[in-house]
Amino acid sequence: MKKIALWSSIAVCAVAAVFIAADHLDAPAVANTTSDIADFYAFQGNNVDATTFVVTLPAGDASAQFDENVLIEINIDNTGAEGTPPGVVEDLVIQALRQGDKMYFFGPYRPSETGLNSTIDVNQFKTSVDIGSTKTEGGVSYFAGQRQDAFFFDFEAFNNVVATAPAEGFGTTGNNTFAPLNTNAIVIEIPNSMLGTAPPHIVDQLLNTTTGLPAAYNVWVETKRR
Repeated sequence: MKKIALWSSIAVCAVAAVFIAADHLDAPAVANTTSDIADFYAFQGNNVDATTFVVTLPAGDASAQFDENVLIEINIDNTGAEGTPPGVVEDLVIQALRQGDKMYFFGPYRPSETGLNSTIDVNQFKTSVDIGSTKTEGGVSYFAGQRQDAFFFDFEAFNNVVATAPAEGFGTTGNNTFAPLNTNAIVIEIPNSMLGTAPPHIVDQLLNTTTGLPAAYNVWVETKRR
């Protein structure tokens, strides 16, 4: 009975929701809102055959929640630069959407449209995670909840460099302005076999050269409001 209720609720999003892309802080329409992205990390997982994605959004206090009207979408290009001028397009997406006390995950799957607008293909539903907990299912590990902001930034040192441009630059600094801040975070560790084969490094593709850089997925994240 619970599963039937879930699909009914999410199906409404699939047919009615169109999500508009956001950007990180530099877009005035989304700055300091629940769709404002804090940071995005993508790196080789503890398992060398897996990739870990981390998306964080600012959480003003311990009660701050993911917005139920904001879709978090991780975009993955696994075919490399294409077109004229060359660019990358999402070949796969992983989507996360909070409903109630759970985060629902979809994908990775090939989206029906690319760019600013998205829909959720409910047939690509993978699992849900209680907010604040982790789960491993189908070889993929998931987390959604609050964590301390992992990004190190010395705001005072940054301002000093901007104002006085000291020859030594930042030098040694140890004052993390973000240390007391929390974020709402989703974390996914996923086998590379589910992401396809990574293309040649984008630098080699764009410069038409061979630098020796390893093949790598091109990834980016968007938040999209219903």
